[in-house]
Amino acid sequence: MRRRGYVLTSVWRVGAPLARCWDVLADPALTWPDWWPHLRTRDVAPADGLVGSSATLLFRTPLGYPLRVALVVTAAESQRRVLVRATGDLDGTGDVRLTAAAADRTRIDVHWDVRTTPRWMNVTAPLLGRAFVASHARVMRAGERGLDRHLRAASGAGLT
Repeated sequence: MRRRGYVLTSVWRVGAPLARCWDVLADPALTWPDWWPHLRTRDVAPADGLVGSSATLLFRTPLGYPLRVALVVTAAESQRRVLVRATGDLDGTGDVRLTAAAADRTRIDVHWDVRTTPRWMNVTAPLLGRAFVASHARVMRAGERGLDRHLRAASGAGLT
């Protein structure tokens, strides 16, 4: 069975300083489920300096199917960039870049180059490929909104 490849890009615009965004995204405890809807984590294993850190992300997608992705950080440049290797239901790489858009705004560019591994996804890709891409976009939008709300709330509470 031929695996289907996807190049997926997202741009997050967050109303918080770059350093604060980095602190939340690179948190060794991987607290993403606190602000990212329909996400759970397990097997979180932080490493000094971020490289080598790993975790399994479990998403409930808008289409109702679960998606399990194990991530390992392969490279990191503090407050600028993180590269990850993904395995599980998606196999490939992720590249996350952070840029200060203003003193209190951050742009986060996320680029995935992945192939689906579940047989059912590969078999149905000719019919559902666009739906998978749209589902990914909704999941990422929910992450962007959740992170933005989380950071704005923390800022309002004096936790900048």
